[in-house]
Amino acid sequence: MTEEQHGYGTVEAQLKRLETHLHTISTDPAVSNWLKQAITQLWERDVVDALNDLDVLRDLLEEKHRIDRLLLEKWAKNHDGTRH
Repeated sequence: MTEEQHGYGTVEAQLKRLETHLHTISTDPAVSNWLKQAITQLWERDVVDALNDLDVLRDLLEEKHRIDRLLLEKWAKNHDGTRH
Protein backbone atom coordinates (compact mmCIF):
# COMPACT_ATOMS: atom_id res chain seq x y z
CA MET A 1 0.00 0.00 0.00
CA THR A 2 1.16 3.51 -0.71
CA GLU A 3 1.10 6.37 1.75
CA GLU A 4 -2.00 7.78 0.07
CA GLN A 5 -3.82 4.44 0.34
CA HIS A 6 -3.22 4.54 4.12
CA GLY A 7 -5.04 7.89 4.25
CA TYR A 8 -1.94 9.91 5.13
CA GLY A 9 -1.55 11.69 1.81
CA THR A 10 1.81 12.52 0.40
CA VAL A 11 4.69 13.60 2.57
CA GLU A 12 4.39 17.02 0.96
CA ALA A 13 0.71 17.24 1.93
CA GLN A 14 1.50 16.19 5.49
CA LEU A 15 4.24 18.81 5.71
CA LYS A 16 1.89 21.48 4.35
CA ARG A 17 -0.74 20.57 7.00
CA LEU A 18 1.90 20.76 9.72
CA GLU A 19 3.15 24.15 8.49
CA THR A 20 -0.43 25.46 8.36
CA HIS A 21 -1.09 24.22 11.90
CA LEU A 22 2.13 25.82 13.18
CA HIS A 23 1.23 29.11 11.49
CA THR A 24 -2.25 29.02 13.04
CA ILE A 25 -0.79 28.46 16.51
CA SER A 26 1.95 31.08 16.15
CA THR A 27 -0.48 33.79 15.04
CA ASP A 28 -3.28 33.03 17.50
CA PRO A 29 -3.37 35.75 20.20
CA ALA A 30 -5.02 33.29 22.60
CA VAL A 31 -1.99 30.99 22.51
CA SER A 32 0.48 31.69 25.32
CA ASN A 33 3.90 33.13 24.59
CA TRP A 34 5.34 30.19 26.53
CA LEU A 35 3.83 27.69 24.07
CA LYS A 36 4.91 29.72 21.05
CA GLN A 37 8.49 29.86 22.35
CA ALA A 38 8.46 26.15 23.19
CA ILE A 39 7.34 25.31 19.66
CA THR A 40 10.08 27.46 18.17
CA GLN A 41 12.71 25.81 20.33
CA LEU A 42 11.24 22.38 19.66
CA TRP A 43 11.94 22.67 15.96
CA GLU A 44 15.65 23.04 16.69
CA ARG A 45 15.84 19.84 18.77
CA ASP A 46 16.11 16.16 18.15
CA VAL A 47 12.55 14.83 18.07
CA VAL A 48 13.18 11.80 20.30
CA ASP A 49 14.97 13.92 22.93
CA ALA A 50 12.12 16.43 22.86
CA LEU A 51 9.51 13.69 23.27
CA ASN A 52 11.41 12.29 26.25
CA ASP A 53 11.52 15.76 27.81
CA LEU A 54 7.79 16.15 27.20
CA ASP A 55 7.15 12.89 29.07
CA VAL A 56 9.07 14.24 32.07
CA LEU A 57 7.24 17.57 31.89
CA ARG A 58 3.86 15.85 31.72
CA ASP A 59 4.70 13.68 34.73
CA LEU A 60 5.73 16.76 36.73
CA LEU A 61 2.59 18.69 35.78
CA GLU A 62 0.34 15.75 36.62
CA GLU A 63 1.97 15.46 40.05
CA LYS A 64 1.62 19.21 40.63
CA HIS A 65 -2.04 19.02 39.63
CA ARG A 66 -2.63 16.10 42.00
CA ILE A 67 -1.02 17.97 44.90
CA ASP A 68 -2.92 21.16 44.10
CA ARG A 69 -6.20 19.22 44.24
CA LEU A 70 -5.24 17.66 47.58
CA LEU A 71 -4.36 21.07 49.02
CA LEU A 72 -7.67 22.51 47.82
CA GLU A 73 -9.60 19.60 49.34
CA LYS A 74 -7.72 20.05 52.62
CA TRP A 75 -8.46 23.77 52.63
CA ALA A 76 -12.15 23.13 51.89
CA LYS A 77 -12.42 20.66 54.78
CA ASN A 78 -10.76 23.07 57.20
CA HIS A 79 -12.69 26.11 56.08
CA ASP A 80 -16.27 26.10 57.27
CA GLY A 81 -17.16 29.48 55.79
CA THR A 82 -17.25 31.34 59.10
CA ARG A 83 -14.97 34.20 60.02
CA HIS A 84 -12.59 33.64 62.88
